[in-house]
Amino acid sequence: MQTKIAFIILVVLGIILTITTNSFLIDESLIYGYFDNQLSLNQIKELLRIKNKWSWLPYALVPIIYLIKLTLVTFWVLCATIIFGYKKSFKEIFRAVLFAEFFWLIPSLVTILWFGFIATNYDLLDIQYFKPLALLNLFEISEIEAWLIFPLQSLNLFEIAYMFVLAVGIKRVLKKDYLGALNFTIPVYGSALVTWIAFITFLSINLTT
Repeated sequence: MQTKIAFIILVVLGIILTITTNSFLIDESLIYGYFDNQLSLNQIKELLRIKNKWSWLPYALVPIIYLIKLTLVTFWVLCATIIFGYKKSFKEIFRAVLFAEFFWLIPSLVTILWFGFIATNYDLLDIQYFKPLALLNLFEISEIEAWLIFPLQSLNLFEIAYMFVLAVGIKRVLKKDYLGALNFTIPVYGSALVTWIAFITFLSINLTT
């Protein structure tokens, strides 16, 4: 499959999941319930008016978000290949990262199924902070510091599984066996993940102090 076609399919699936989440899980009653003790009725109505006016924006941002994410991961992996002496192009690595990105559609689908059919008694915060198989699920949000939320969200079994999926594409790019590709992928992607968590956590701490 061509890279452009794969990217378009990824974007379309991402938009479908976003539409499903916003229409199936988040309705006006959920928003009224969340802001009931924080805003007046008129303020909530105004918030909903603005939300409806800009309802198209999350869908328009999907391809941009994907492109930024894929580019950043590709660049990080490319730097690692240069350091370790592999002569590989940005395009080759981008293709491997792109196909691995399809894996991240699964947690989004799990979220829809979880709140749609299992944990049906939920509020807006439950959806906002829910990450399947994450360490955050072991804690009560109200009992932990705000800056800890993102790290605990990011440390989940899907991140570990993604490394194994990404290693399949890296195997083809580097022309190594799967174990060799995995030995390359885990420290490279792992370091990227740790760096990203540290960066967001640093921002969270400084913005809340």
